[in-house]
This record gives sequence, structure tokens and C-alpha cells, in this order.
Amino acid sequence: MGEFSKEELLILEKSIEQIELQISSGIYENGDKDRMLFASCLNDEEKEELTKKEIKKQQKKLAKCPADISAYITAYINPSEFDIGDDDYHQYRERIIKNYVASTFVEVCENLLEHKFTTIESIESEPDCFWEVLIESHSYGVEDIQISNFIKFMTIADRLKGYKSILDTIETERFQQEYAKMTEDEDNEIYKLLDGVRSKDHTGLQLFNIIKEQTNLDPTSLKYFLHDIEVYVFAEKDDYECNYSFEQVEEALESLRKRGHSEEDLLRLGYIRKYPSLGILGDKKGEITTYIDKEKLLFPFEFYSIYEMQGIIKSELAKHNKEQVGENNISNSSNKLKVNLSVPQLALLFKMINDLKPTVFNVKSEAELHRFISSHFQTKQSNPEKGISTQKLRNEFNSPDYKAIEFWVKHIRTMQAEIKKLK
Repeated sequence: MGEFSKEELLILEKSIEQIELQISSGIYENGDKDRMLFASCLNDEEKEELTKKEIKKQQKKLAKCPADISAYITAYINPSEFDIGDDDYHQYRERIIKNYVASTFVEVCENLLEHKFTTIESIESEPDCFWEVLIESHSYGVEDIQISNFIKFMTIADRLKGYKSILDTIETERFQQEYAKMTEDEDNEIYKLLDGVRSKDHTGLQLFNIIKEQTNLDPTSLKYFLHDIEVYVFAEKDDYECNYSFEQVEEALESLRKRGHSEEDLLRLGYIRKYPSLGILGDKKGEITTYIDKEKLLFPFEFYSIYEMQGIIKSELAKHNKEQVGENNISNSSNKLKVNLSVPQLALLFKMINDLKPTVFNVKSEAELHRFISSHFQTKQSNPEKGISTQKLRNEFNSPDYKAIEFWVKHIRTMQAEIKKLK
């Protein structure tokens, strides 16, 4: 935008206002229709069914989006924290519109300045109706069909985002209700079982045996057990977070900053997330909400064994479905890479790579990396059947072994010398 003249910037601004106005008008019109549809539902079940149908309907409409505007629509539907920045909901949408107009109205600006406008004053004095007609015409190089599509699909995208947010809210409420039912009975066996798993360190084999005892590895039982675990984790995480004060959260973030983490690092690593509110839960629509992942920040290993159970269950379900499940799939010992390293040496190698900036591994947590190492590597001493204990990997990541440090200090020097030879 900085490369445009003042006159061109003013033309772009006028055009942006009209496009934003038409998109906003379509969004508000859809909002009225959606409120009417929800008012016609008899109960929550009908509202949920309606929401799912409308999501599919909007997705089908978006499938027809022209390729030349699809990048803008994608950015609006699924923005990253870096895309949104400090903007609110309306500012972010306006920024997308600005980017679109700036990239497509270059010729329009040139034609208007050559054939109609000569000064900034002449542009400012033009009534709003001119700009409204301009974006709907084929004059001065305006691609009216492309603009019409942009307005149409931005409006559809906004409706899809609204419905998806409603569905997320419905699912959250269901989890809360199911957990409340699950914990009403103090003698709930599943609740007690998961509390026990969470309170102790278990090997993968021990967790597998617990799952086998509960489900006999029957796929239907596994699915129900997995669902019970999801409900348990959802509610228990929420409850556990209450143990930490606002001051403790700020201290933990400040500690990361002192270790050299910038705000961008905190966003990239998942400690902080930002997103615009859609006004579903009573908050102001468009307001930027900052979410701090307290689990990752303050208690990353509290539910470690529970997540291990979920991984094992998913792997067993994948076997029944004859599908691969990526990092959660338990590899056969014959498929594991055998290395002439000890567990502490292997763990330190991955820790050093994982701590590099910018990050090398695209993983959500260290636990995910531990599972990958356990599933894909076999060390000199590790049992081929049981594999490497993820608990031991976690300990080695937190407190690296001194002999392993000495080992890598020596070999890193060797690697540095070899790299210099390649220059």
C-alpha cells in the first residue's frame, strides 16, 4: 500500500468502504435468517442437527469458490495467530478486503486518475453512489464479476465460521454435562481408574494391560473407553487450572521471556493463542481473545499417562480399521531404527534439536516427540518388544545425563570439523 500515491490510496479507501459495506450487509442479513432458523427449533437436538446441516451446506457453497480469490477466503476462515495480530474481528476482515483491493485495483486507480480525477479534492467530492456503482460495473477496468464473487464468498465464509463456533459451544456443553453425570457417583470405576493412572508413572506395557483389562481390545468398547477418557481430560484439565493464580501464570510467562522467548515464540510454540470472538458466548463480537495454554505452561506432564492411554487406544482402533495413525501407531520392533546409542544419548540428541530456534520439529508438545522416539527407535539396551520407556525419555529431557552430555560435546566437535571440510 505504501507504493501508492495519495490519490490512489484515497480511491482504494473509497472502494474498500463500499465492498466492506456490502459484505457487512450480507452478514447481518444472514444473521437475521439464522436467528429465525434457531427460533424455529423445538429443542437443543434440533439446533445441533440444524447447525451440522448448515455447516455442510456452507462448505458445499465454498467448494465453488474461484481459485483467484480462494486464498483470501481461506485466510478469513482459518487465520493463524500471526494473521490476526492485535486486530479485532472487524479490523481483520477489513485488512483482508484491503489486501484484495490493493492487489486487484491497480489498473482501476490508473484509469480513474487518467480519465476522471485530477486532484484529491475531486475524489473526495464524489458522492458515495459513484463508488457503489463503480464496484458493480465493468467501467475503468473494474472486474465486476470477480468483486461480486469476493463479496459473496466472504459472506458465506463468515456464516460458516459462525456455525462452526456454535457447534464448538454445543460440544463443550455436552462434555461438561457428561462429566457431571460421570462424577455424580463417588464409586464411579472409570473415574477412579483414570485418577490412578494419572497419579502414577506407568510403562507403555502397563497402560496397554489396563486398556486390555477394561475393553478386551474390542473396538466398540475401545471407542466408548476413549470417549470416557476425553470427557475426563476435558473436565479435569479445566478444574486443575484453577489451582494456579493469575500471578503464577504471569511469572511462568515472564520466566520464558527471560530465557529469550519473544512474543512471536510464545505464539509459535503454543503457549499463547489469539483469535477473534464471534460473539456467541455473550462477549463482544470481533474482540480479540488471548488464550494462554496453562497446561503447556504450568503442568505439561500432569496428564501424560492419560495421553499415552489415548495413543494406545487409537493405535488399537487403527489396527481394527487397517489404517495407519501416524505417530500414534505402535511400530513393530522389526520396523524400528536400531541405533548404537544409549537412551540418555538418544534423548539428548533429540532435545538439542528440539530446542533449536527457529524450531525444527513441528510437534505440539514434548510428549508427542517422546512417543515418536519410543515408537521408531531401538537403542542398544532397550527391549525390542517393550521399546523405549516414554517416562524415561521424559526424565532424560528434563535432566540430561552427564555422561551423555560429555558424549555429545565430543561428537559435536567432530561434526563441526567435518562440516568445515564441506565448505
